[in-house]
Amino acid sequence: MTEISAWDTRSVVRLFNALGAIVVFSVVFGAYGVQFIFLEPPCPLCLLIRIGMLATGLGLVLNALFGPKPIHYGFALLGAIFGLLVSLRNIALHIVPGTGSYGDAVFGFHLYTWAFLVFMAMIVAIAVVMFFQRQFDPPRGEAPKVVNVLAVIALAFGVFLAAANTFTTAVECGIGPCPDDPTKVL
Repeated sequence: MTEISAWDTRSVVRLFNALGAIVVFSVVFGAYGVQFIFLEPPCPLCLLIRIGMLATGLGLVLNALFGPKPIHYGFALLGAIFGLLVSLRNIALHIVPGTGSYGDAVFGFHLYTWAFLVFMAMIVAIAVVMFFQRQFDPPRGEAPKVVNVLAVIALAFGVFLAAANTFTTAVECGIGPCPDDPTKVL
């Protein structure tokens, strides 16, 4: 006899984790759009912000693939806190009058400011989702297929972005650190 798929709390939370990972990875993808369409290479802090986004997304993907676990949320939270601190540092470098800013504004804010807001939202969202204790119960049945499909799509998207980030950084910066105030894409 086959198991009946169940939209229980666990399945819904897995689905939201997959969607959350896709959203976080889409932010990194958008940063690539700005980088290559507007020819604005990332600074070293921008690259660290991307790492924070990828780590946050990876924690969410782990929840989507293997079911929610506190350790996965912990990994996502550490990635978000790391990214939040790096983006805050980047904001602090440009907040003093006369220091200028890096890159063009997108909808009124620079990318590092948007990153700060995204990380804050992710920390709050993860904290709220962790209140749903039933997600940590053992599975009662097979999750709906859409949950597994979106989890795999999120994983593939994240792996692609991590590989692309590694490759493009190596091409643009070579071996060693990227310039603190890059001015052109190689």
